Amino acid sequence: MKSVRKLFFVVACVFLGFGRTVVAQEGEAGVESIFSIGVGARALGLGGAGVAFPDDPSAFFWNPGGMVVVQQKEIALSLTTLFEGTQYNFMGYVHPTLTSGTFGLGIARIGTGGIKHIEDEQGVPVEIGELNYWSGKLFLSYAMTLFKGLAMGMNFHATRQVLGFYSTNGFGIDVGIHYGFQQEEGILKDLFLGCSMFNVVSPRLKMNVASEMVPYSLRAGFGKLFFLRQNADRWLFLADLEQAEYKRLKYHIGTEYSWNRLLFLRMGVDNGSMAFGGGLRYKNFQIDYGTSRIGDPGFFPRSHRFSIIFYIGKNLPEQRRQLEEQKVQEIQRRFSERMETERQRRIQEGLKAGTEYLQKGDYFNARLEFSRVLTEDKENREAQQKLAETTEKEQAMQQERQANLLREDRERERSQRDNTFVNQRFTEGLEALQDADFRKAIEKWEQALQRDPNNLQIIGYIQRAKVELENEVNKLIAKAQQLVRQENLSEAYKVLGRAKEQTEGNPELQQKVLREIQSLDRTVDFLTNYQEGVQRYGKGEYEAAARFFQKALQYDPNHSRAREFLRNSLARSGGEKKEMTGEVKEKFYQGIQLYSDGKYEEALTVWEEALELDPQNIKLLEAIEGARKKLETYKKKP
Repeated sequence: MKSVRKLFFVVACVFLGFGRTVVAQEGEAGVESIFSIGVGARALGLGGAGVAFPDDPSAFFWNPGGMVVVQQKEIALSLTTLFEGTQYNFMGYVHPTLTSGTFGLGIARIGTGGIKHIEDEQGVPVEIGELNYWSGKLFLSYAMTLFKGLAMGMNFHATRQVLGFYSTNGFGIDVGIHYGFQQEEGILKDLFLGCSMFNVVSPRLKMNVASEMVPYSLRAGFGKLFFLRQNADRWLFLADLEQAEYKRLKYHIGTEYSWNRLLFLRMGVDNGSMAFGGGLRYKNFQIDYGTSRIGDPGFFPRSHRFSIIFYIGKNLPEQRRQLEEQKVQEIQRRFSERMETERQRRIQEGLKAGTEYLQKGDYFNARLEFSRVLTEDKENREAQQKLAETTEKEQAMQQERQANLLREDRERERSQRDNTFVNQRFTEGLEALQDADFRKAIEKWEQALQRDPNNLQIIGYIQRAKVELENEVNKLIAKAQQLVRQENLSEAYKVLGRAKEQTEGNPELQQKVLREIQSLDRTVDFLTNYQEGVQRYGKGEYEAAARFFQKALQYDPNHSRAREFLRNSLARSGGEKKEMTGEVKEKFYQGIQLYSDGKYEEALTVWEEALELDPQNIKLLEAIEGARKKLETYKKKP
C-alpha cells in the first residue's frame, strides 16, 4: 500500500508542479499551477503576451479586466499537444454588453491515462490495472468600465484534480485592470496598459495527505496598435512582464499583423523561446494556430495549439449604430404622430369654425374654413357636405338678390342678360376661391361688379379676397425666405414665381415680391462667390480665394465668415511662418495651454486676439483653424 501512495504522490507532484517542471531554472523553488502554460493559440503564437490586449475568448485567462477589448460575443475551442499523450483542452465564451459590462465563462482541462497501478504483494510488485489523471478549471468572469478608458475585472475559478480514487477541489480569485488611452492623435493613441494578479485568493489543493497552496503571480504589460492601409490592416505589438511567487521574473513579447481582419500572422518570444502562429477568418468563423516550446527542450518537444473561434451576432459598434438608428426612427415616429395630431386638431377646429360661420351667414369665411379642411383631408365627408351647403346658401342669397333686381328692373331682357353674366362670374369666382386662387376670384367678381355695382355681397367678397390674397403672398414670401435660409434656392425661386403670378394687377404687392426676388439674386451671387472661394481656399489657392471672397462681400458686406476667410486668404498668400514676439507670443502659448486642457473655445478666443495684433501670422491661422475643427468634432459627439 505504501508503494501505491508513493506512486500517487509522485504523479500528483508531477502534474501539480507541471509549471515548475517546464520553466524552472536553477535556484527556483515552489509549485506552480499546471494551467500557467496558458490557453488559446493566439496567445501561444504571441509568446504568451496578452495582458494589455487579450482580443479573443481567452481574454479572462490573461486579464479579466481586459475582456472589455472584446467587442463581439465569441466562443473559442482550443486543443494543445503535450508530452506522452497528455491532452490539454480549453473552451471559453465572452459576452460583451453595451451597458452591463462584459461576462466570461470558460473551462480548461488537462488529462492523461495509462498510469500503471502496482501493488506490493508479499514483496512482489503486482500490476493490477491502470489509473487516469485529470485536472480541470472553471472560470466565471466579469469586467466593467469604471470610467472612460479604465476597466476592472475579476475571475472566480474552481479547480478540481482527480487521480485514480483520489480527488481534490480548490477555489480562487483573480483580479485585473485595463486602461486604454483616449487620445485621437500622438504616441498615446491606441496604447493599452494591463495588469492582472492571479490567485489573489489562492486555491488549496489536497491530494490524499499532500496539501499545496497554488502561489500567486503578477503580470503587467502594454500593447500598441498601428493601423495601416486606410485602417484596413492592423499591426499589434505586445510586451508583458510576469513575476510568480518564488520564481524569477519572466518576459513575453509578441507581435501580430492582421490583413483586413481576415489573415493573421504572429511571432513572439516566450522568456527566450521563439513562438510562431497565425490565423484565418471567414465570416463568423476563425481558426488559429500557435507553436512554442513550453518545456525543457531536452525533455519535451515543441507544443502545438489549435483554436477555433465562432463570432456570434453583431459587435458593440454595430449595436450602438443600431440603437442610434432605432432612436432616430422613434423620434421620426413621434414626430409623425405629433404632426398627425396637429393635423386632426386643425381639421376639427376648421370644421367647428366653418360651421359657426355658416350658422351666422358668413359664407365667405365658412368656405375658407371648409376649403382648408379639404386641403388637410381631401376625403373629409363632413367638410364636403358643409361646403356644398355653403354653396347652396350663397347661390340662394345670390338668386334672392337677382330676383329683387328683376322685380325692380322693368327692362326684363337687359336684366336677364346682366343677371346671367353676374351669376356666371360670381360662380367662377367661388370656384377660384375654393382653389385658393384669390387673384382670379377677384378678377371674376370685379367683372360681375361692373354689371351690378351695388351688389354688397360681391363687394364684400372682393374686399375679403384681397386681404386673403395679401396674406397668401406674404406666406409665399415667408416660405421663400425660409428656403433661402436652408440654401434651397431653386425652390425659393419657384415659390416667389408663384407669388409673382398672384400679384398681377396689384402693383404694391408686385413690387414687394420683386424686391424679394432681387434679394434672392444677391444671395445667389454671394453664395456662388463664397463657395468658390472656400473651394479655392481648401486647395491652397489663396490669391484666387481672396478674389472670390472680395466679390462675395460686395453682396453681403457684413458676412463675418467671408470676412474672416478673406483675411486668412490674404495672410496666407503673403504671410510667412515668422517668429512671434511680445504679447503675440504670450497669447499664442496661453492658447496652447488652454487647448491642452481641453478648453477649445477659450483657446480660440485667445488666438483670435493674438491674430488681431499680427494678422499675417500663419502659425496663428493654423492654430485657429485646428481649434475650430477640434471644436466642431467635439460638439458632434453624443
